[in-house]
Amino acid sequence: MNWNLAHWFVYGEVDWDQLESRLRGVCPFLSGAIFGAGWWCLIDALVYSKVVLNETYPFTYNLPGIIATVALIMMNLVSRDDLANMGDSYSSDEGSEGRAKLWLFLSYCIAFGAVAGSVAVLVTCVQHHEHVGVGVGALLQCGLILLSGLLLWAFRSDDGGYAAIH
Repeated sequence: MNWNLAHWFVYGEVDWDQLESRLRGVCPFLSGAIFGAGWWCLIDALVYSKVVLNETYPFTYNLPGIIATVALIMMNLVSRDDLANMGDSYSSDEGSEGRAKLWLFLSYCIAFGAVAGSVAVLVTCVQHHEHVGVGVGALLQCGLILLSGLLLWAFRSDDGGYAAIH
């Protein structure tokens, strides 16, 4: 089947296997670009605040982004294939299914907690009428890092490091 979007809309036929294989090839690169854009948002806001506005900000405004980055790493330590093969008694030991699911749940909780922390930073900045750009940058950073982590976790390929390039 051709990679033709108009054909999908006209005939309603979607080759899901081909779509998934293309997404597995593109999404790791897209995820990295989104991750970089997230950090760029915060760094740009911090540099603008320091250089143009000549303001100093508390270091705690950086914590949601750092925590979101740690959550992204934690999230991607568990692959979808590991969770899909959990019922097989030959490939897993006792309790490994529960540990993997708990680790993934904990990483999601930490990621959403980082987003909540960045919302708190933005609300604090708006209420005090200072460093609002840093608050917006922190919120954008955490949202983009979370999106990046979810894309990478959902569409990464476990069949080799350079499988997407070939």
